[in-house]
Amino acid sequence: MFRSLFVRQMASYLVIILSALAILGVLLYSFFQNYLMETRTEELIREGKAISQYIEYYLSDLIDSRTLHYQYQVIDRFLGVTIWVTDARGNIWSSHNSSQLDSVEWENQKLTVDEFVQVLQGNTITRVGRFGESFPTPVLTVGMPLKINDKIGGTIFLHSPIKGINRTLRDTYISFWRSAIISSVLSIIISYFITRLITNPLIEINIVSREIARGNFKRRVKVKTKDEIGQLAMSFNAMADSLEKLELMRRSFVANVSHELKSPLTSMRGYIQGVLDHTISREEQDKYLAVALEETDRMNRLINDLLDLSQIQTGQFSMDIKTLDINETIRRVLIACEERINEKGMDVQVEFDQEVLLAEGDPDRIKQVIINLLDNAIKFNREGGLITLKTWQHKDTVYVKIADQGPGIPEEEMAHIWEPFYQIDKSRSREKGGTGLGLSIVKKIIEGHGQNIWLNSEEGKGSAFIFSLKSVKKK
Repeated sequence: MFRSLFVRQMASYLVIILSALAILGVLLYSFFQNYLMETRTEELIREGKAISQYIEYYLSDLIDSRTLHYQYQVIDRFLGVTIWVTDARGNIWSSHNSSQLDSVEWENQKLTVDEFVQVLQGNTITRVGRFGESFPTPVLTVGMPLKINDKIGGTIFLHSPIKGINRTLRDTYISFWRSAIISSVLSIIISYFITRLITNPLIEINIVSREIARGNFKRRVKVKTKDEIGQLAMSFNAMADSLEKLELMRRSFVANVSHELKSPLTSMRGYIQGVLDHTISREEQDKYLAVALEETDRMNRLINDLLDLSQIQTGQFSMDIKTLDINETIRRVLIACEERINEKGMDVQVEFDQEVLLAEGDPDRIKQVIINLLDNAIKFNREGGLITLKTWQHKDTVYVKIADQGPGIPEEEMAHIWEPFYQIDKSRSREKGGTGLGLSIVKKIIEGHGQNIWLNSEEGKGSAFIFSLKSVKKK
């Protein structure tokens, strides 16, 4: 039931809303109850002081009993109170019955409750209850000393029914719950649309992800907002784009590798079969066996690239950092590639800023970088073109540049050349024996040294790869 994010979200909103309303209701009930009781208590104390003054006037013969009882009635109409006035012995000698409480004749009765003693000692008290079963319903009682000529000559008790307070409290509470119910309904409706707004893109992402898992890389999530969900959708679409490109490159890679493996295997099988069948003369056997050996070298290079890529992807691409002379490394690579360069009638220009230029690096990996970059320069350079190899030092960094005069790389392709399996011109790459792994491996090697590699290229004018290494001071 609660597996759906939408249901869980709505249930959470509902629990939060109901919990908040319940807590708020309890707090408001307590607050209003205390507020109304405190307000009524203050009113009773204020009217009790007024009664004390009128009684003092009455005892001084400044007003008569009729005027005194008229004041009782005024207070009764305002607060609905029963009034007791006692002497120091607890005898009620003046009283007024509230129409809301009872019709008992209180005069000439005597108080014996503890509250009377407390008030007679000069304390003002407040009680809620039936005041020793004196009233059939709970009342709010305020008792205060009656002072005559600044001496306590008795007590005044005012009893107000709390049912009026409870009625006000109940009416307020009913109004609150009506508002709360309306607010809850509106909140749930709003929560429904907000939850749908959140969950619908997630549902769509889930559907599209399943399509991608089945191999359909064309589906995309519709981005409707710019918030976190919208950013997630954009990131998901970017991931889908990358997966689609990766799948295309993988298919291209498999096709290229299949071709690269099939061609030399076919050639080698034919040559070896010819030697075994004696269809190739003894004079030409060495020639064809040499061709077969060359084909095995091509296969070996391809397998080595695949192994390097596998090590990179599994984090097992170790580095043996030493001090090396980058110029000497370039010289050795050039000597190894001299025959290929001469076959294409290319010129090589070497520019070393220093005779010996020391850097930190893994000698074998850096040699592999230079071989791959120089191999690309030879493959894609124009016939009779110039290849430039340059090294220089700036502050604590050594820079190596390998440039050609080939067709260059389109600007829109430059950001992708470092991706595994990526090839700009698939047909030309296949003809030249490329698999799309070399530059990816080169970049990982340089980044493994904590350095960078850049490409400067312009269509029709060639390409230049530049990478950096940390320099080492000469001793």
